[in-house]
Amino acid sequence: MPSYTDYYNCKPPPLLERLFQKSSPEHQDQDLKKCLNIFDLTVQGVAHIAGTSIFILTPEVVKLIAGPGTVVSYLISAFVLFFTVLAYMDLGARYRGIGNAYVYVYSALGEFAAGLVGTFMMTEIALTLALYSVGFGQNLDRYVMGGYAHRLQVKYAGTFLPDYLAENVNLMAIALIVVCCVINCIGVKQVAITNIISISYVILADIMYCILSLIYGSNNTFAHSTDPYTGRGGVFPYGAAGVVAGAAITVVAFNGFETTVSLSAEAKNSKRDVPLAVALSFAISTTIYVSVTLAIVYLVPWYSLDESTGMPASLDAHGLTVPKYILIGAIMLAGFSIALCSLTTIARGLMVFSNDGLILSCLSLVADCSQVPVVAIVTASALTIIFTIIFSFKVLIHMVSGGALLTFSAVCYTLIVISYSKQKEVVDESSGLVQNEVDNRSLTTSEAQVTPGYVHNQEWKIVGWMASFCTIATLCIVLIYGPKSWSFWKIRLPIMMALGFINILILSYIKLIYHIQPQRDPGFVCPGIPFVPATGITLNLALFSALDSAAHLMTIAYIIIGIFIYFGYGYFHSTITLSKRKELELASVSEQDEPDQ
Repeated sequence: MPSYTDYYNCKPPPLLERLFQKSSPEHQDQDLKKCLNIFDLTVQGVAHIAGTSIFILTPEVVKLIAGPGTVVSYLISAFVLFFTVLAYMDLGARYRGIGNAYVYVYSALGEFAAGLVGTFMMTEIALTLALYSVGFGQNLDRYVMGGYAHRLQVKYAGTFLPDYLAENVNLMAIALIVVCCVINCIGVKQVAITNIISISYVILADIMYCILSLIYGSNNTFAHSTDPYTGRGGVFPYGAAGVVAGAAITVVAFNGFETTVSLSAEAKNSKRDVPLAVALSFAISTTIYVSVTLAIVYLVPWYSLDESTGMPASLDAHGLTVPKYILIGAIMLAGFSIALCSLTTIARGLMVFSNDGLILSCLSLVADCSQVPVVAIVTASALTIIFTIIFSFKVLIHMVSGGALLTFSAVCYTLIVISYSKQKEVVDESSGLVQNEVDNRSLTTSEAQVTPGYVHNQEWKIVGWMASFCTIATLCIVLIYGPKSWSFWKIRLPIMMALGFINILILSYIKLIYHIQPQRDPGFVCPGIPFVPATGITLNLALFSALDSAAHLMTIAYIIIGIFIYFGYGYFHSTITLSKRKELELASVSEQDEPDQ
């Protein structure tokens, strides 16, 4: 039998082994300052989730997609993401390093899947930041500068850019990104303090708006408004399809879990604080979204809502000038706050990507003075500025949900695999707490036998079963929409019920045959594994299917970009691969130095 060294002959591992090699997240917190408490983490989450989406995204959905039914759209989004929130809470409690979907997938599904998910996550957040930065710039120019900035930028940008790009150039958006870049480079605590001030004002302005809606609005406005031009009216003017389409778009409004878990490495007690902060920020944000959306459609007829002037115009319709300007101030601060949070998240994501060797190593550099990844922050800022120039606001709003939903599905999938993987204990030197990490070694038969309830190669068997589950769930979702020649009630629905029953059998088999691996002092543990995360996977895929073709095409583009980045750079520079090469070379040299027997 050839030796390990003879088999590999000091060359990279075979393709499949390279694609599925795993990394532990325990090294991802290097040199970052632990200074955030549960209040800081919660504010960061609320600032990202419920910052400016309520002002920019909601009027668009109300006017064009779901009408007053947008309230139900937000509730559906919250219900779908509840299962994903539980997964993030569990994973956030497990890992002491920087947490995000990329890190979790890398530790459970391997390098190639992590590269794709990392591309989804980073591009999605950068596009979201571009969307809200452009919205901030448009609102600032509209309400404060009277359109002067837009006229100026079109005039001068047209001298060196094509007309379609010159129209997109938004000087105020670019200025916002630059200011947020500077604050992020100063330090993460400064970001937290700035967000506390900003989001406090925003929440107070939201409360004011809801109170004014109760005073000046009416139930007749909410329930019986009819668009005189289209004849659409009632609570659901666009029907159930509009409500579902609205839910598929508003899900991006909750895309802030990554902000909280990405700060795990900078939390004083990540095991306790991160899951609580995720839960609190989700609950607070859902309450804000539902309350303010209800207030909007209660205050003015949904069809009269101008998606460009939004909530301030609804106050102006009742002659409420002072509250209008208070709300405009909240819109400005909300845009500023979410830009800060998004940039923080992207920078931490790029940092761990770089630490693992899947992108340029310089992006992991941490400044000694502020202990933040300055190169990653500047790079993320530059990327976002490019997005604000290339894509208009109308295009961006349809590009930011697909990747998020697939990322959420991947996180739920990862939790199931990790829960059935062998655990090892790592002591966090800063807090003294025991952290549970996935043991990424391939267990020998003897080790598997002495591990309670462990089946040899259990985690890879779980990966296979869950891949079958996702395939069947996708087929069920496809059958919802067609083929149209098949009767829904007589053909498609019975097939969907049969496939759903097979999926229930798969989950039951996993639950009965395999055993969740125990953790010491686990912190928060998601209940109902594998059923709860599997429900999250199914619901996220269902919402993804409800997106328009532009979002689906953008998701395909994410996959192509991810494959290109991985095989163009990460495949050759992966930290794990380079480490294996070094070990093989040392082993080869050692064998050559041994005297002949």
